[in-house]
Amino acid sequence: MANKNLLKTILNVNCVKIKNWKIDLSKSTIYIHVDMTKGQKRRCPVCGKKCKGYDSTTELRQWRSLDLGPFKVFLMCDVKRINCKEHGVHTEQVPWAYHKSRFTKDFENQLAYLTLYMSKSDVKKIVRVSWSTVGDVFTRARKRLEPDSRVRFDNLTQIGIDETSYKKGHKYLTVIIDHVKNQIIWVKEGTGKEVLQSFFDELSDAQKATIKHVSGDGAGWIIDTVKENLPDAAYCLDPFHTVQWAIEAMDKLRKEEWHKAIVKEKEAQNRKEKKISKTEKEKVGKAAKYALGKNPENLTEYQSSCLDSIKEIYPRMFRGYQLKEGLRAVFRAEDDKVETELNRWLSWACRSKLEPFVELSRKIRRHKSLILDTIKYKISNSRVESMNNRIKVLIRKSYGFRNIDNLKDLIMVSCSGLRNQIKMPYDIKLRMNDM
Repeated sequence: MANKNLLKTILNVNCVKIKNWKIDLSKSTIYIHVDMTKGQKRRCPVCGKKCKGYDSTTELRQWRSLDLGPFKVFLMCDVKRINCKEHGVHTEQVPWAYHKSRFTKDFENQLAYLTLYMSKSDVKKIVRVSWSTVGDVFTRARKRLEPDSRVRFDNLTQIGIDETSYKKGHKYLTVIIDHVKNQIIWVKEGTGKEVLQSFFDELSDAQKATIKHVSGDGAGWIIDTVKENLPDAAYCLDPFHTVQWAIEAMDKLRKEEWHKAIVKEKEAQNRKEKKISKTEKEKVGKAAKYALGKNPENLTEYQSSCLDSIKEIYPRMFRGYQLKEGLRAVFRAEDDKVETELNRWLSWACRSKLEPFVELSRKIRRHKSLILDTIKYKISNSRVESMNNRIKVLIRKSYGFRNIDNLKDLIMVSCSGLRNQIKMPYDIKLRMNDM
């Protein structure tokens, strides 16, 4: 009797009677034959209500439980079929396992928790199940915690939209977050206007009406889709991407100067003149790339000296650098002066005679209202980029995913409040006899 009580306590199956148990040393397995108490019998596995029996036949089934040291543990029980008025004929509910599961609740909770922090291959080795079973159990855990993920669409006021790659070969995910709750609310494989439109198709008119601000980059397919579906919402163009355009224009100008230096050197060789020094070439080569792209406060001593040399040797390139820093300064200006400073910068850029920055001024002029909304509402895409980094970590930790649905389930749990609801069995205070 003492052994049976000990097993009930260890396995957290206090609502059952243990008939007998045996150990199979050849398979390192313990089989525990149990029977449910009278109050737990003939319950519907869907609604939990007491039901009439469907027939008198029974079937012996088994469920994998938490291991005891090196031994696998299986609970075995004779179950009957019941007839629920609402849900029809089912096998009666067992209190230690979820409906349509071959594992106990504690086993599934442990497996789901480990999947959050480890790769599926490592989880497979620890709990000794198949690779595909790990993904299936985690998917069931997510659906139990949140049967319909569309509840995240309620009371949306500020959302962020971006895309991130999850696999080589231009494989992308479109990700949408809630800025207020700082969680991912929607993720789907692919990118482009059709994919994003499928998100807005899931929203009701009332849900769309509550969205007042949308953040994103300058991708045309995002801006156009948002304007079509949320005509009254303010689209905030992320400042990081705006400055990134200036850095790209700066690098394009640097490459132009690099090619001019090569042509100049070849012409000097043909005239048998003195070659351009290696140090001078480095000023427009790799050394200049980092000096011109970095923020002034982050420059090393060598990069600062490189920048001083560029100012003397390549004045056009240095003017481009000043334009790049001038655009950064616009986002640091006081709110009531931002539009004035932006207009001043646009006038400066279009008269600079530096083609990359002239093109950039035209691009920024087209998105001027979006940039001003960003300054006005103080909303950026930084939270989305942070979530994208989390997704990258999940992918690296798992060494990639064969099943995209498993990745989406992991993202929806890891990048939301559901993460804190998945706990190890010994963290769950609710006992079986309290259910």
